[in-house]
Amino acid sequence: MAEKKIKKEQKKDISEETIDIGEDTIIEELDLKDKMIESLTHEKEDLEIKLKSALSDYQNFKRRVETEKENSSNVLNNIVLREFLNVLDNIYLYMKHLEKDKSVSDSILSGIKLIYDQCNEIVVSQGLSLEEVKEGDSVSPLLHEVVGTVTGERDGIITEVVRVGYVKDGNVVRAARVIVEKKEI
Repeated sequence: MAEKKIKKEQKKDISEETIDIGEDTIIEELDLKDKMIESLTHEKEDLEIKLKSALSDYQNFKRRVETEKENSSNVLNNIVLREFLNVLDNIYLYMKHLEKDKSVSDSILSGIKLIYDQCNEIVVSQGLSLEEVKEGDSVSPLLHEVVGTVTGERDGIITEVVRVGYVKDGNVVRAARVIVEKKEI
């Protein structure tokens, strides 16, 4: 019986040692798992930040491309409009020439005026408006292109509008060509 008691006590000691060893191992494994979870959490947060940054960069890029596309379209549109305005000027000059010629029939003159009016409608439909320049106005280098001068009493006063100017959204598309009075020295 004493042998049984000794064996029972030995088993008890072995069980307690196993439990102690198992408990330490479990704690170490839990600590390791906690560190892994913490590391993965930080990695997830870093990836979320990078994703948000990439998304923001993409949205900014997309916005910039759309703006550049619109700007280049506007530039091209303005170039075409300027060329069209030259044609419109020629029609206007031809119409004025025909008005002075008494041998031209009214039907031809009215046909030219109709074409001129239709061209003006196209210009207006594209957002352009005529720059209001009159004889007697002061010259502005931002709005007018001086193509000639005449001597007179007033300096910097427009005496004649050679070619009308156009503006779009407050910006000069084509400056008006003017002749300006210049004081004698």
